[in-house]
Amino acid sequence: MESDTARTDPLAPTFSSAIADAHNYMEWIVSTLSPYFGRDVLEVGIGHGSYYEYLSKRGSYRGVDIDPANVEGSRAKFPGGDFSLADITSEEFRSRFGPGKVDTVVCCNVIEHIEDDNRAVTNLAHALAPGGHLLLLVPALQQLYGELDRLAGHYRRYDKPMMLKACKDVPIEILELRYFNSIGGLAWWVNRFAGHQSLDDGAVNAQIRIFDKYILPISRMVDPLTRGFFGQSLICVAKRK
Repeated sequence: MESDTARTDPLAPTFSSAIADAHNYMEWIVSTLSPYFGRDVLEVGIGHGSYYEYLSKRGSYRGVDIDPANVEGSRAKFPGGDFSLADITSEEFRSRFGPGKVDTVVCCNVIEHIEDDNRAVTNLAHALAPGGHLLLLVPALQQLYGELDRLAGHYRRYDKPMMLKACKDVPIEILELRYFNSIGGLAWWVNRFAGHQSLDDGAVNAQIRIFDKYILPISRMVDPLTRGFFGQSLICVAKRK
């Protein structure tokens, strides 16, 4: 299901600035995906760039983003990082990163911004060597779609069938498909009624800081009980055939 209220202003922020300092949250995501990391990591959609601190420790790292401001900001923040511009739906991306250029592609909160998500997933898989892993994290459950999604430019939030549709006819084998961060999902639902004007307003950033410091450990404990049916995000782990 696609939303007809997706963001149309290309200059509006697509993430909250506080998320760049949500180190407990980033560590939780990376540790969840860590069994599938190989030696060459391509991060697609670097955003604030802070995942570099975690992913660059896993092996050779490259990061790409469609937004020049994200690339320049990441280069300034992490001068040693390899960051560049790329549109993952383009033929240029397929030429640069495929076939079989890397053994791990990490893509967090990206394909929900792309109308043709199947094309995006196809190109991401094209970059992988056989046996390599595609690690996707996306917003979960269309029932949670609200103003923050519209401000972020989300075409959709995913359930399991929608993710399977995005992966249709892509030469990958789905290894894991599960929901992630149930308490974050409840908070996202509550924010549907808050009337935020920006993803980067003070109230949203305060919520992120409070969640990262105080609430995340609880969500992490609850996650094994809820991963089958509810969460703020959906994780898809796939292996290149």
